[in-house]
Amino acid sequence: MSIIGAEDEDFENDLEPTVDDQCSHFNSIELVKTRPTHLLVFLQHVMLQFDCAPLLCYLHADLFKNYSAKETKKQFLDFYNTFLDKGAILRVPVPSHVSYELDRTRPDLISEEVQKRYVQDIQVMVIPEVIMQLEDFRTKRMMGMTRHESELLEVESHHATERIPTEMKEKAVAETLLDRMADSHSDGGASASNSSLTGSVVGPPPPQEEVDPRLLELEQDPPNWREQVPSADFQSLSKKEIKRQEVINELFITEHAHVRMLSVLQMVFFRPMEHTEIASQPELATIFLSLDDIFEMHCVFQTLLNLKKLRQDDYIVKTIGKTLLNRFSGSEGDWFQKLTARFCSHQSYVLDEIKTRQKRDPRFGAFIQEAEGKPQCRRLQLKDIIPTEMQRLTKYPLLLENIAKSTEDPEEREMVQQAADSCRKILNHVNEEVKEKENLRVSEDRECLLLSDLLVLLQRQDDKMLLKCQSKNHSGVPEGKQMLSPIIKLSSAFLREVATDPKAFYVIFTWDSGAQIYELVANSLSLSLSLSLSLSLSLSLSLSLSLSLSLQPPLSLAENGSGARNANTGGLCSCR
Repeated sequence: MSIIGAEDEDFENDLEPTVDDQCSHFNSIELVKTRPTHLLVFLQHVMLQFDCAPLLCYLHADLFKNYSAKETKKQFLDFYNTFLDKGAILRVPVPSHVSYELDRTRPDLISEEVQKRYVQDIQVMVIPEVIMQLEDFRTKRMMGMTRHESELLEVESHHATERIPTEMKEKAVAETLLDRMADSHSDGGASASNSSLTGSVVGPPPPQEEVDPRLLELEQDPPNWREQVPSADFQSLSKKEIKRQEVINELFITEHAHVRMLSVLQMVFFRPMEHTEIASQPELATIFLSLDDIFEMHCVFQTLLNLKKLRQDDYIVKTIGKTLLNRFSGSEGDWFQKLTARFCSHQSYVLDEIKTRQKRDPRFGAFIQEAEGKPQCRRLQLKDIIPTEMQRLTKYPLLLENIAKSTEDPEEREMVQQAADSCRKILNHVNEEVKEKENLRVSEDRECLLLSDLLVLLQRQDDKMLLKCQSKNHSGVPEGKQMLSPIIKLSSAFLREVATDPKAFYVIFTWDSGAQIYELVANSLSLSLSLSLSLSLSLSLSLSLSLSLSLQPPLSLAENGSGARNANTGGLCSCR
């Protein structure tokens, strides 16, 4: 029998392995994810000691488990640009089968189901690195070599009460810690990603302009292609090829600048207005109609142009025709046309709404003024930024046609020219949509009052109908000789049919300075017949009309396809 003294027993117990209760909170990454404060402390440790990309990728990938199909489609492109793209800030190793598919297929064209599977595969691939980092943290915490120990102990020693449950305590400490840590991250990209991922755990995320890596890149101007091309390669280029590369580079740079402007609309105006509830959701949906879709569409195009250049070792774009043709024709071209038409056709109405709202709502006006003063706006006002999509649309055909002119390869030149033709068709379609929407707005803002010997044109302003000189254009801006009188003497006027529209007819009268033509468009065929009859008989009648104005010489009988009838002769205008 052996006799062991008390002191020996204590010594033997000291030799046995012990479990540190504090480090048990870091036994697995799955456990850490559920503890906001512990996750923040671990994130900072990794950023200071290791490459943080694997951990951030793991956490980002974990969010996809709860995404809907639509949200997966939207978020996968961000995931790709952040972690998978060859030029990504936080690039991680990619499984060979995923890398192969991403090289041959555009990320946004992959189905949502496959996108989720790729994300899961990549998450599995980074797990070993994350586990190693977690083991390092546990070891160093036991040695007292980790930061923010007081915050961890405050959470771990908290006794839950009905008034302050554990979840509330953790959230409060995590938010305090997040604010303190945000002041000291020197790595902008890592800080942005850290804030983005932890926001879903500890509370509302920070503004997106601080978390989206694409927005950080947009603030930097693209490099000059000439400076990137090796001298020997540049000397071997013909003058025509140099011109081609210049235009392609201009296409990329201007697309980059346009995406940056759209991001200003999104991050400086739309998101803050949504967050502060300075405008209702229906109002925001009207002002920024399809803005998120427009932004994503141009981001994809800009990324494709960028990748097309970066894939070449000498920074020279060999082929671009297929990329352009895919963008502006087929199903993608239809989607591009639909989005731009929807956005651009409402911009006149949106500009009027903003102007009216600024006058009526001091809080709204103060917000717009403050936002316009931010450096991201580059001294532009909101009314200058909203039309940029229409302006961009007008530049595509010219840029693409210039690329085609400088392309020597016949097949490549043909594809670029087809893309340019498709761009022009899209532009024409959008122009027609804009005109149609403007006419519809005019119909709501103007009314026609028919008296016994006068036709009076009234314009709605707020809740009143005003007698105002009419302008040839739809914006109502005075243009000198283009201003038209709102009062028409029927004794000097006559009617003429509009051969192309059975609901429309011209009211034409002459002044000493020349003829003026008003085109009146009724809401229905029966209304048009009634009005033309009323005008002919000079009856007292008030009707709401769609009114478009133009200054042009009267059409000949051959040009119009019908005869003229004097308004006072009792003749009727036939409508087809």
